[in-house]
Amino acid sequence: MYCLLRPTYCRLKKDAQYKPPEVNYRAIIHLMSQSVKITLSLIITILLIGAAAGLVQQNDNAVPGTEARLMTPKPLTAFQLTAHDLKPLNIERLKGKWTLLFFGYTHCPDVCPITLTELAQMAQQLPPEVLDNTQFVFVSVDPQRDSPESLAEYVGYFNESFLGATGSIDALTTFARQLDSKFSLETDPAGEPIVNHSSAMLLIDPQAHYYARLKAPHYAEEILAQYLALRNNYSPNTP
Repeated sequence: MYCLLRPTYCRLKKDAQYKPPEVNYRAIIHLMSQSVKITLSLIITILLIGAAAGLVQQNDNAVPGTEARLMTPKPLTAFQLTAHDLKPLNIERLKGKWTLLFFGYTHCPDVCPITLTELAQMAQQLPPEVLDNTQFVFVSVDPQRDSPESLAEYVGYFNESFLGATGSIDALTTFARQLDSKFSLETDPAGEPIVNHSSAMLLIDPQAHYYARLKAPHYAEEILAQYLALRNNYSPNTP
């Protein structure tokens, strides 16, 4: 009916050569590949979420307070520092007691005095039998300014039982490296010393193994809870 009304149009359509529409296969393949990538990304994301949930579950099963414990405690090797009582601080002096150790320097304006204050408060809360088996060591990484005499006065201000120690730069570097700790000595434009040091507190077990690493900031109640938990869940043969 339409051709009867518009004969010219119908003739043109019949005479014209039919051309199928062009298909952009590259675009289709690209879209398909993009779809595959998105699907794979979703699958990977789901797997990662599942793995993370598993890790959280494992952490939830861990004994509270023992998170600072190393997966594998590290036995310390020979080192030699000088304590403020002028006796050697070496591996033999660390054996037989638990040691809470902190690196710093006496001219430190904030982290060191705050940490030692918290340690002193924590020490006051320890049961007597635990305190007798615990030593607190402050190692100065600024031997040029911190003599044994100045260290004795400094640590004694916080607690008379605290032990200060220092040594040569080489000896300090060797010892700090064993405890995954770092320090650096520099000078500012005015020639004043600048000391940088790790802020973690290190726990050494009675076998002289680097046993746990307590991260800053440090608060007396948290140090106490962690320390007691680590002791209570300690086995000399399988730390």
